Amino acid sequence: MKIFITRHSKTLWNQEKKLQGWKDSPLTKEGINDALLLKKRIKDISIDYCYSSPINRAKQTSEILFDHVILDDRLKEMNFGIYEGKNIAELLNDKQYDDLWNHPDDDTRLPGGESYKEVQKRLLDFIDEIYKKYSDKTIFITIHGMLFIILHGLMLGYKTCDLIKINQHVVRGCSLSEVEYDGEKFTIKYIGDDSHLATKEIISYK
Repeated sequence: MKIFITRHSKTLWNQEKKLQGWKDSPLTKEGINDALLLKKRIKDISIDYCYSSPINRAKQTSEILFDHVILDDRLKEMNFGIYEGKNIAELLNDKQYDDLWNHPDDDTRLPGGESYKEVQKRLLDFIDEIYKKYSDKTIFITIHGMLFIILHGLMLGYKTCDLIKINQHVVRGCSLSEVEYDGEKFTIKYIGDDSHLATKEIISYK
């Protein structure tokens, strides 16, 4: 099964450097334009099904890209609990936020939010179910920043504590990644290619 992956387009809270999680904010004008550029990038790729997180910023991004989108709760962003909506700059010296990014383990979570283990389980459930249905198909998924880090770690076979190797930067919205999955292992073709986007941007939540 071939899987193409993107992160939702830039939102108002991305622009304001706020933590979103299950909360939401609208796509910016730049975000909409980036989605249109990604649509142009993938126009000649034969994609059988598009799955998306049901959170509106991901759903809107997907609906710019495709006429038909299947929503799946297992693709939602990690729930950041009581920290959602807070300014990231104000959290950098917070121990629990620091642990989430710099000392992750299976049970690490923000107060009221999800643990890494819980997110990994729902992601693996999604991948396994989709593979059983569409092992010979090409799937496109629209997800979120931390979810992408966790999925990337699963694709590399990392333990949760190893996510610090790949979480220095968050994948850019409307970049494109391609992997193949054979039911047991992932083969990564490329990660976070944003060569089709008009401007360059490095995103960090740390």
